[in-house]
Amino acid sequence: MQRAEGCRIQTDEGEFIDMFMAHGSNVVGHGRPEVVDAIKESLGTGVIAGYETGLGAEVASILTQLVPSAQAVRFVASGSEAAHAMMRIARAYTQRDIIIRIDGHFHGGSDYAMFNQLAPAIDADNPGGQVSRPIIRTGGVPAVVADTIAVVPWQDIDALHTAFAAYEGRVAGVLLTPIDYNNGCIVPERDYLAQVRDAATAHGAVLMFDEVLSGFKTGTDCAQGMFGVTPDLTALSKALSSSMPLSAIVGSVDVMSTVMRPGLTGTIQGGTYAGNIPGLAAAKATLDLVRAPDFYPSLYDRAEAFYRDLRDMFARVGLPATVQHAGCGFGIYVGTTEPVVNYAQVREFDGELRRQFFAACIANGVYFHTDFTVSDAHTPEDLHEVLTRMEHAAKTVV
Repeated sequence: MQRAEGCRIQTDEGEFIDMFMAHGSNVVGHGRPEVVDAIKESLGTGVIAGYETGLGAEVASILTQLVPSAQAVRFVASGSEAAHAMMRIARAYTQRDIIIRIDGHFHGGSDYAMFNQLAPAIDADNPGGQVSRPIIRTGGVPAVVADTIAVVPWQDIDALHTAFAAYEGRVAGVLLTPIDYNNGCIVPERDYLAQVRDAATAHGAVLMFDEVLSGFKTGTDCAQGMFGVTPDLTALSKALSSSMPLSAIVGSVDVMSTVMRPGLTGTIQGGTYAGNIPGLAAAKATLDLVRAPDFYPSLYDRAEAFYRDLRDMFARVGLPATVQHAGCGFGIYVGTTEPVVNYAQVREFDGELRRQFFAACIANGVYFHTDFTVSDAHTPEDLHEVLTRMEHAAKTVV
């Protein structure tokens, strides 16, 4: 990589149209002038980390206006840190130790997140309605950590109830990703999130949404606003600050008051780069952009038209592929024309066909990585060019 601007990236192998957009961080586009100027201005103060200039309070105030769960805000440096801290807050608030997680969801790099992470590492033998077998994905994690995690299949409310019964009175919280962009793009089935909300409330557990990827890709109220389900805690990152290293934990005043409360009924959370000034400046500029009345309607009109054209192209060319989307994020499942609703399906797809198509797209100048994003920088002309290049790639594979 040499340079990124708008929706295009320049590399030592030439120019690409970028559909990756820095893990979906740059919803407003690469190098957006308003964001870059805000960062430059913040650097001029000579204040980077360890001080509060009032900018943190300003960004926090905006978040409380936009995100349904955001009554109180705490800034951190990364999404992994936010997810980890949410689990700690939930444990301190409830004085319990078990976190229920979803088999296949991704929550960053902490020890507690390293079980059953992504579709290849799910408990494929779980017949449903049961707690999954913990599957560790990396060395260096003590086996005892597994005793603090209960993993249940995605969209399996019976398994969730089973987990609550098995750990009666010990469950601190439920952590999930409301829209799973990490495994393509799988949205929850009707009423699932509401049922999880009800179960967590009934058992006195904290409901946590990891909106590191979904935050500000589905509107200013994020996925929780899209589905009408408000968690107790939410992790925000990536699109919050246009890929600058800043993340946030937001939640109810009651639960968030646990942070920095003295003694073992409270929890410590902090860090030198938590709430760093350049990151906050980028977040303020980004939030100002996405709050414009026409920002999301215009973006979604372009994105929806592109999704339709992409589906039509696959059908016309004869490459079996399903396009699934939520907001401006989407996934392409190569090897099926059926809706993808679970990870068993993902594991069964033809990996070689997928590899050939994705490699052909990159060879034709369309770049992406693990997920896809249509940004505000993608004009209708850019998206038409992406479609043309993808069609050439699909024909090559077929």
